[in-house]
Amino acid sequence: MVEIINDWDTYIQPVLFLYWTRELRVTGQPSFTLVYEKNPVLVMDSSSKGQELIERLLEITDKVLQFRTNARRAIKKAQAKLEETFNKKEVKFQKDDLVLYFDKALAARHDVKFVNKWKGPYEISHVFDKKAYKLIINGNLIKETVNRNLLKKYYTRDIWEPVIII
Repeated sequence: MVEIINDWDTYIQPVLFLYWTRELRVTGQPSFTLVYEKNPVLVMDSSSKGQELIERLLEITDKVLQFRTNARRAIKKAQAKLEETFNKKEVKFQKDDLVLYFDKALAARHDVKFVNKWKGPYEISHVFDKKAYKLIINGNLIKETVNRNLLKKYYTRDIWEPVIII
């Protein structure tokens, strides 16, 4: 009995398999069906075509190449879409634009979880070639250059009007 208790990790896969494929009392369906919206097809299930186990395994292995090519095609399509979206979002700031600066040091700390990590507004004083900027706050120039990925445009709230609806 002690050996079984010490080898608990060898029983994780069979228990999970049982949990995912067993019909639940409450829903009347296996958990797999609830998550993936289709019934699990297991190798040991008898096929409606009357296939033997070996024939079923050969059929599955024949489809692996097709599944892989379809997956590669879908991955390339998703990557192209992500790249297109990422390239569209490129923002270039001009001199005298107001921006907010992301404080990476503050973001890395876990004790200030709900503190605003965007500082500013800062004013851009110099624009460099490689997506780098020099910032000014209250007329004081900041020593370090700042990369564009740590900046976002600052929108003033001057034009907002409070509206009271009764």
